[in-house]
Amino acid sequence: MAKILTDKELGEIVWKATHDEGVIDCADSYEHFLEELADLVCNHFGGTRGSVGQPDEDLSWTVGIHVNECVPDDGGVFKDYDTDVQWRDGEEQNTPNVEVSRER
Repeated sequence: MAKILTDKELGEIVWKATHDEGVIDCADSYEHFLEELADLVCNHFGGTRGSVGQPDEDLSWTVGIHVNECVPDDGGVFKDYDTDVQWRDGEEQNTPNVEVSRER
């Protein structure tokens, strides 16, 4: 018999996978998980997935998301993240006097 999971329980599994290093312990598997997770987010909220960056001394794992025509003018669900980059009128813009954020 199938297990029935609620929407919140599915979200909890994703949270555990991104916060507990023991859930996905292989870097290649985790990178693939992040690619698929970012694709899922972009499929539902707009944007196009770029590359996945592995952690270094400054950042944890990262995923580049590029604006596309499906992202609302205000930036949608992405507007509160990486605020050095602004999306306006379907274009990626850097905030003046701020270094360009690096994508891996």
